[in-house]
Amino acid sequence: MKQDERILKTKKAIIDSLIILINQKGFNNIKVTDLTRQAKISRGTFYIHYLDKFDLLDKVESKLMLDIEDLLNKFMPEELNHSYQKEITDAPSAVVIKALNYFYTNRKLLAALLSEKGDPFFVGKTKKLFNKVVNKYFNDMSGKVRYNPEVPKDYIKELMMDRLMDIVIFWLKKDNPEKPMDIAKIIIASQRIAPHQLISFDTES
Repeated sequence: MKQDERILKTKKAIIDSLIILINQKGFNNIKVTDLTRQAKISRGTFYIHYLDKFDLLDKVESKLMLDIEDLLNKFMPEELNHSYQKEITDAPSAVVIKALNYFYTNRKLLAALLSEKGDPFFVGKTKKLFNKVVNKYFNDMSGKVRYNPEVPKDYIKELMMDRLMDIVIFWLKKDNPEKPMDIAKIIIASQRIAPHQLISFDTES
């Protein structure tokens, strides 16, 4: 086995162990010894790659954030260009599907980090990244976006972001989450349908 492949295999074993241990005992209660025992590696091998469990967490989360930001920045220009020309449809956009595919592939890690036993700051970090991308989207669409005058612009953005984040987090935490295309359709419907239209009551019975 080549050295690069061995390093990747070792890091994967450590990250897989991190996921298992977060779910079992919570990040705060994890020790490096727990990680090395679960990953079946020596402490020396662990310290070749990470300073401690906090360095491991930071590197794991930074990689996730960079991947997501790179994904969105790579496909957003194309999506913006199409948005100027196409009518609003129920078809999920390419950028949404690619982002959700990434989330789905990494769902076990994301769910662990987002859980009560994970990193309490990870939701905030994720929301900050989404806000950055959404604000760039609105800035690029300047002059083409119309806001409802009854609600201030900053509240509209916050409401849109919270609804999206809540759906994605709920989806990732499910034991058997829907496929990316299915959750994409749910997200689109949730953005199109007003909250008071989501349920109705039978008053005739």
